[in-house]
Amino acid sequence: MKTKLLAKRTFIQASTTILVVLLAWMFVDSSKIILTGFGGVLIAVLFCGSAEWLSNKTNLSRKIWLPVTIIVPLLLFGLFLLYTAPKLAEQASELKDRLPQAISYIQEQISGLQWPDKIVDNVKELSSYDPEVSTIVNVMTSFFSSTMNGLGSIVFALFLALFLSVNPKLYIKGAVSLVPPLHRERVKEAFEACGSALSGWLVAKIASMLMVGILTTLGLWALGTDLALILGIIAALLSFIPNIGPIIGYIPAALVSVITGVDTLIYVTILYVGIQVVESYILTPVLQAKIANLPPALTLFAQVLLASMVGMAGVLLAAPLVVTVMVLVKMLYIEDLLETKTTE
Repeated sequence: MKTKLLAKRTFIQASTTILVVLLAWMFVDSSKIILTGFGGVLIAVLFCGSAEWLSNKTNLSRKIWLPVTIIVPLLLFGLFLLYTAPKLAEQASELKDRLPQAISYIQEQISGLQWPDKIVDNVKELSSYDPEVSTIVNVMTSFFSSTMNGLGSIVFALFLALFLSVNPKLYIKGAVSLVPPLHRERVKEAFEACGSALSGWLVAKIASMLMVGILTTLGLWALGTDLALILGIIAALLSFIPNIGPIIGYIPAALVSVITGVDTLIYVTILYVGIQVVESYILTPVLQAKIANLPPALTLFAQVLLASMVGMAGVLLAAPLVVTVMVLVKMLYIEDLLETKTTE
């Protein structure tokens, strides 16, 4: 009897180990597809969370509000593009022409100095020896060129989000059914907590992006920058990426302003630093008062790790993925495993 029980336990442990190894291999091998699917889940959480909030406020069915939460943002975005498309296209073309001019101007200004060449050589040498540094450099230099390449992934994520939004309980129930019956209720609670945390994080991030875009556009317009609209939109979109997003968003504004003069560059730098201070120390703490605060070091580590695996998609989705992992670790590992053992 004991031999059969031992054999059964050994078989279960071996099967579990093989399953974990296979899942890890599948994640690494198909990480880009998996992250795109997670992006679809993230969009679905936004749609469902908005519909649920409106349903609670109006006592109308969620099924009535769901099409509204999907169609209205798309219509508003379409109207915004319709109104600003000519100006955006003009400014985008002008920005494309000015950036090489700005780079050439900077090269001319520092051509007589020796230390910039040494720094460039050191960075190239360090990149060839350190994969992580090379990854960061590649992320910084290939951001704009890789944006259009991800258009197909965005479309796939949107369609996936639409299917998930129609009946999210079906997919949650299917995932929970894979867990032993004793733990199903707790896993369901963890999924719901992940949804709430992601929804709160998304609302805070979108509000923060809007404020960054508006403040940047108005500030650049006040400084007399004729490309204020396109630079403000770039700053708003890149503020979705914690840590490195604001830095990347500052680069085109700095390059455009340096041609005008050093004083303009200083004013633009002060503007971007001021907006970042307001966003980091005033706006974000207020918006995220009721949700988990992301540790910057952990988020940066996740960004670099995922960037080395899947490129820009990993950088974009690192923060919400960290939110999800933090909730799951807290509920299923710390509370259910560690604290239970402590009380025993």
